[in-house]
Amino acid sequence: MTEPGHPHLQDNVQSNVDESTREGLPTPCLGCGAPMTATVTTGLHGDPTLSCHFCGRSETMPAEAAAQDRFLRLRLLQVRRAREAIEAPLKTFAMVRQTWSMALGVFVLMGGWQVWQAVSTAGKAPLESPLFALLGASGVLGVLFGYAGMVRAFRQLVKPQLLARPPLSAGLKARCRGCGAELPPVRAAQVQCKYCGADNFLDAALARDVGELLAAEQAQYQRRAQGEQANDGFAFQQPARAFYRWLGAGAGATFVVGLLVVLLLLR
Repeated sequence: MTEPGHPHLQDNVQSNVDESTREGLPTPCLGCGAPMTATVTTGLHGDPTLSCHFCGRSETMPAEAAAQDRFLRLRLLQVRRAREAIEAPLKTFAMVRQTWSMALGVFVLMGGWQVWQAVSTAGKAPLESPLFALLGASGVLGVLFGYAGMVRAFRQLVKPQLLARPPLSAGLKARCRGCGAELPPVRAAQVQCKYCGADNFLDAALARDVGELLAAEQAQYQRRAQGEQANDGFAFQQPARAFYRWLGAGAGATFVVGLLVVLLLLR
């Protein structure tokens, strides 16, 4: 019988570990036989280790597998940074989405006070009073128009680009739009990839129209291979622009219409 410390046995175990790592199979623990997992390293160039959650055994990952792990982490970092650079305008959209209700509340308070003053002093106050009331009302409607335009632009231009990729075949999991990894099964409309951190929207079409979506994805890759430029982030800029554009249009139209009404009443 071969002893546990025999070099031939160690070579065979190392060979099995390398082979299982290449094939994506779990590496069995030498202590209890349970599948070992790779620990997450903090540094990009750090060597990962294999650890067993059952007996606590820890060992260095084989050199070939460690090199592949470092290479994949580097590629994921590059994909993540490129995606974040393209989607940077969405930070403005998120900020506006979080603060628009506060701005609306301020305009409601100011506009309500000015309108009440204009109504209570109708015919007695100078023209400045209804003008201030119009400014407050224009601000309220401008924010409402801006938010509606922003949401519309997001749904039409941005959300289709944030949809997850279809599964490779019916019955499998949807894939991340950023790195292509399988997404965890969730009962939600949105899920974050655990590998590259991309937010993915889920849609019923991902399971219903697998063939058509895969064909469209393949055609997109072929166009890129033929020289088509990748997404430059133009669509991600549109929600914030739509907010300010519709805010100005709504506030301006409200002020002009209100001013005409005031002038007609004062005649």
